[in-house]
Amino acid sequence: MATVYVDISNYYTTRAHTGIQRVVREFLSKAADDKNLAVQCIYFDLDSHKFVQISPTELSAFLADVKNYVFKNTANQKKIEDFCSTDIFLDMDGVWNNPLKRDYLYKKLKQNQVKIVNFLYDLVPVVKSQFSHSNTTRNFVTYLYAIYQYSDLVLFDSRSAELDFLQVKEKIGNGRPIPSRVIKLGADISVGQKKNSPNSKAKSSKNKQRSAVEQQAPADKTVTELVKTRYLLFVGTLEPRKDQQLLLTAFEQIAHKHPDTNLVFVGKAGWNNDEFLQYLGSHKLLNQSVFWLQGLSDNDLTLLYKHAHICVYLSKYEGFGLPIAESLGNGKLTIASNNSSMFEVGKNCADYISYNSVNELTDLLDLYLSNNRLYWEKLAFIEKNHIHYSWDMMAKSTISVLKSLTRPKYLPIQAPEKLQFVFISIDADKCGRTIAKTDKYIPFVKEYIVVTRPDMMPRFQEIQSQFPIRVIDENKILGKYAEGFAKRDHVSKNWLLRSSLLNLNNLDDCFVMLDDDNQPFKPIPMENFILDGRYSAYYFYDLLSWKERMTEYDEGQHNMKVVLDKDGYELLSYSSHRPQIIDKRIWREVVDKYFDIGLNMPIDEWSMYFNYGVSNYPMLFDKKVFDTLNWPGSYQNWELKYIPQQYNFNNYYPENNPDGQPIADNELVSSKEPMFNLYRNNPQLIEKNFPIQKENNMVHGVLRFQTAKGSVYLSGIPYYFEAKQGTWIDFPLNLKWLGEAGCNVEIGYFINGGRGHFVSVPKLAAFDDRTAGLKISCTSLKAGQDYDLLIDVKIDGKHVYQTESPYLVKLFVF
Repeated sequence: MATVYVDISNYYTTRAHTGIQRVVREFLSKAADDKNLAVQCIYFDLDSHKFVQISPTELSAFLADVKNYVFKNTANQKKIEDFCSTDIFLDMDGVWNNPLKRDYLYKKLKQNQVKIVNFLYDLVPVVKSQFSHSNTTRNFVTYLYAIYQYSDLVLFDSRSAELDFLQVKEKIGNGRPIPSRVIKLGADISVGQKKNSPNSKAKSSKNKQRSAVEQQAPADKTVTELVKTRYLLFVGTLEPRKDQQLLLTAFEQIAHKHPDTNLVFVGKAGWNNDEFLQYLGSHKLLNQSVFWLQGLSDNDLTLLYKHAHICVYLSKYEGFGLPIAESLGNGKLTIASNNSSMFEVGKNCADYISYNSVNELTDLLDLYLSNNRLYWEKLAFIEKNHIHYSWDMMAKSTISVLKSLTRPKYLPIQAPEKLQFVFISIDADKCGRTIAKTDKYIPFVKEYIVVTRPDMMPRFQEIQSQFPIRVIDENKILGKYAEGFAKRDHVSKNWLLRSSLLNLNNLDDCFVMLDDDNQPFKPIPMENFILDGRYSAYYFYDLLSWKERMTEYDEGQHNMKVVLDKDGYELLSYSSHRPQIIDKRIWREVVDKYFDIGLNMPIDEWSMYFNYGVSNYPMLFDKKVFDTLNWPGSYQNWELKYIPQQYNFNNYYPENNPDGQPIADNELVSSKEPMFNLYRNNPQLIEKNFPIQKENNMVHGVLRFQTAKGSVYLSGIPYYFEAKQGTWIDFPLNLKWLGEAGCNVEIGYFINGGRGHFVSVPKLAAFDDRTAGLKISCTSLKAGQDYDLLIDVKIDGKHVYQTESPYLVKLFVF
């Protein structure tokens, strides 16, 4: 059995029990119970220049009493040179500040072919270095370069942190492919700390949890009194990055209106925050309605979470945002910043301020403190919709990935000489055009397999190709599911048919799956599908960011988000409208696990397969940004989340050739460039204006639209936009609805007195909270001018304000 070594040198030195050390503690307490994974904790001894191996008994004693316990048995030591090829070295502690630098250590480990795995929480010292001490930044940069050079697998707590890692990697020109996996952190505070018991005996992890959370009485008298009051709670180190000053400023503005509300900060004094700490320490409301608590036990912190009225977390940047998860895990209404990873953690269950402006925060706080019904409806919404991340799930995901390294399944991947290309189609003309393009540009086609309706088979059998074509009656592979198949929606049909591909005779272990409009327009090598022993997996969006809800495809994206999130899997959208390579054995696992779900609601088979595969077998997949032209067919459909670096396939739309003349393959990209460049500039303009809008408080608070049928609340709208002439702006905002279920709500604007564009927000429940889009058309506006936009809402066809709307937005067109 392979051994996983976890270095806790930093944990042992700092004796901390929050942040990274909480993650280490929770993982180790769960991993100790796994009988199929050998986890060995170690720490580095500077005197002997060796790692001390910690016995399970002493590890349990240390985890139960981190503040006081001293390891006694130091005789079992291991030299760096003694690690071997069956070992896995897992770095998940704050190791960049360790005396043993990782560029030295990893090089030594790699000489003996040790596998190196890193759990990376954020890249704050690099991408937001103003929030870190210069020594921390220097140490972290050294650590990061060692990961880029030597790591076999990197685990992240958020997609945001993973993106930062990839962007820095690209900037420094490191082209080494490194497998990665996003694993969410837990939100339950389960393992507590005993006090003043240096010789305490080890307990089981379950007993430790009970003694810490269930049996301890609150030790802090202030906590005992505060939990009887209504209070706002902010948990986090008091440092500039957390922006506690913003909450204090907002509280000062609303304290007179809500005199029964307190404000509670929990956290130690952080680095480079003297001005705020001095202001807070001398505040006239300190210990009256404003409180600052430090050094609380886990039990006291849990009590504060459980009794808080509203939890607030306004960090300017996070790798994860654990207080958001902890707050929602306790069922609390939570207001957070909408940057970096925060929306990944809170999703639509949290409330967000997009600009960290005083207007946004004061209005949102006042809304919930003044509207009791809205407050309780939001709590019920959280209880119904929040997906709780547990430390058990985090540990199981991590352990599963580590096991896949010790007992690799489906490895090694050998690229075959030829691949089957498998279509599902009822359009013979379109399929014939795609086969002709594939014949021209892909030389390694083994055969085409086309699954179609029985009445369509003769048309497909007429298609000509240099490669064999096998046409399959869909009823033959559907079996009993052929009955009633024609009445299903398009997305469900795709799920059933692609699942039924497993019933095909002579289907290879890996094959290419594609739609009949996925056309190559340049030579495609095998490396486009399999490179360096890994399958390429092409994504185009994040499931969490998908806000459209008009079609069955849209519903499939939202359904996928829930299904995958419950299982702790990654949340990228892989329906990239290009051919993708599929491992039949993994696809069978996916179908066995999710087949019935796909029968009962629309789901996206592409995203289901790749997120499952990447999450369970990260070493088999290489995640890549898609390379498809004309997806979307029109840039006004949605804002590009990821921009292709190159294009290899065309998502063919006949309507893209309005004059009826086909565009030559070598002109496809250039024909789209002018419009693409226009749209690419809009996000740059938004990013440019963000700091101006924030610093000058040029952001609307909560926009209220009320009728007898219900109320709409919109937030996240600045005082002005800038955009390129000829484009559409698809601006994300938060929408809350409180009223009759099933009402038709539309969001839009009047421009210079005339009616602008309105977008329907379908399928609203009696209370709903979601991300919606404000779509602004600049296609017919004149460049060099500014326009007055009055934001309005229609409820069941009736405008609330029309041109009398009090909510003005300035639009500047370039």
